[in-house]
Amino acid sequence: MQRDYILRLIEQAGFVLKQLLQRIAAEPISYEQRTEALARATQLGGLDLDMLRLSDVDGLWHQVALTGEADPARTWLAAETLYVDALAFEIDGDNEAARQSYVKAASLFRLMQPTWVLPTGFPEATERVKEIEEKLQGLSS
Repeated sequence: MQRDYILRLIEQAGFVLKQLLQRIAAEPISYEQRTEALARATQLGGLDLDMLRLSDVDGLWHQVALTGEADPARTWLAAETLYVDALAFEIDGDNEAARQSYVKAASLFRLMQPTWVLPTGFPEATERVKEIEEKLQGLSS
């Protein structure tokens, strides 16, 4: 019962992230609007956007593995949030912030197991990692 509730919250967070991705692709969105939507999504999963943004790769582990093992839902939500944040930073022209968020997102996506169920409509973790690696190469050139 508790697990079903958590999965529903993650699905809701996924919906918020999907809407934000569509908005970012369609029109400029302010940092404040983006932060508000990302914070809402992370809160649904029991995460904190500021902590995700401030943490280094090692610090992220402590946020997604409260019991000593990476929680699939929290790991995915943190990874996808950082990915969306990185895309927006890249569009804003803040390549350094984008690079940092992409690196952190990729590290979390790499933790994900193939058996983990992701919210509907999102690519598999390995696909996201490939996409992020391409974006990081583009930022480097």
